[in-house]
Amino acid sequence: MSEFDFGGRRASEFRHRGFWALFAERHPQETARLARRGPWFWQRGLPEFGLVLSMYVAPSENVVGVFFGRNERLGATDVWTRLKPFQPAIEARLKLRPEQSAQNLGINSQWRVNCFAEDNWPAMADWMVTECSRFERAIIEVLGDEGAAMTT
Repeated sequence: MSEFDFGGRRASEFRHRGFWALFAERHPQETARLARRGPWFWQRGLPEFGLVLSMYVAPSENVVGVFFGRNERLGATDVWTRLKPFQPAIEARLKLRPEQSAQNLGINSQWRVNCFAEDNWPAMADWMVTECSRFERAIIEVLGDEGAAMTT
């Protein structure tokens, strides 16, 4: 059994409603910034940049994470293409270790954790909000006033 093998449980066994209820209870400020929500993700809107930050839980992979998502209503489309010129500067501010990111999610951060252990849920929710805020600060620092140009 590998270090991150938690018994091969299926994502459908994860109590996502319970997790997101705890998330909202611990971080009520996120409700005001909610752009979109689904069973596996919560998006924080950054409308001034035409971006959303997606906080997600992937219980079958035992991962929670943050990445720049897609949301047409807020103009968050072609995000990876739009952010590509700024990626080195954003990543330099985030100081992520290689094992913290997935190659297929653009600029992202992951934490491997047993998502099914409900006593981990408070730490998972706190980590996602903290990491999401770090991403937001990096975007503000890198794009600053130029951010509005990304929405046109």
